[in-house]
Amino acid sequence: MSEAIIDKSLKNPIVKGIILWVLLSSFGFPNENDYLGQKIANITVYDAKGVQTNLYSLIRNKPLILSPIYTKCYTMCGLLSNGVQQSVNGLGTLGKDFNIVSFSFDSTDTSEDLAAYEERWKIDGNHWKAISASTKEIQKLMASIGYEYDYNSETKEYAHPSILIVVTPSGKISRYIYGVNPKQKDIQLAVIEAMSEKTRPGIIKGFYLRCFGYDPVFKTYKIDWRFIISTSAGLLMIGVLGSILIKSFIIDKNEWAE
Repeated sequence: MSEAIIDKSLKNPIVKGIILWVLLSSFGFPNENDYLGQKIANITVYDAKGVQTNLYSLIRNKPLILSPIYTKCYTMCGLLSNGVQQSVNGLGTLGKDFNIVSFSFDSTDTSEDLAAYEERWKIDGNHWKAISASTKEIQKLMASIGYEYDYNSETKEYAHPSILIVVTPSGKISRYIYGVNPKQKDIQLAVIEAMSEKTRPGIIKGFYLRCFGYDPVFKTYKIDWRFIISTSAGLLMIGVLGSILIKSFIIDKNEWAE
């Protein structure tokens, strides 16, 4: 099968859905009722320069997107990194509205491996960093977010799902985003939700967020038509009443002038 045919097939939403189901069906999803609103473990991590710090220091007073990967994975992790990169580049708000950490759950990943990962994906090592930790610390973090993975000693690879975890400025889990091709809309809305813990969104962002609702079945944001219709009806009524009042005022003013 040619690469062109493969690329065309991957753009088909049905094919994407099948691939997502196959990739994730062998893992237990995090029970969101147990984890949403809970704080992630503030573990000790190291980055591509070998600098050790605690995970919370990377939040920097704004939402943090945690992307579990391991650097020696060239299949699913590559697909996820590519999908996240495309969506984030499309948004153009990395560093302004949120930061990202690609967290390796493979404790054999060295600082050099993390540096090679950052180079491979052309990430800045600042607003988007590659980090890892010791086995004990990794287990703490993975347990705190409900992330499951298995190591195959024969292939020396990990089997794992593709999930992004959106964390609030105080370190609480705000939203899970599933799949290797996260939508720009899902990332944008999840970041707005997470940021609302600290500051209320502006009128435009607040209205945009209110126009969507999170669908726990399909695990994505969908347009809230009920809100849009009711809001449109309300604005129409206000417009009609305003027009009547203005006309009545003009008529009364003219009568007084006479």
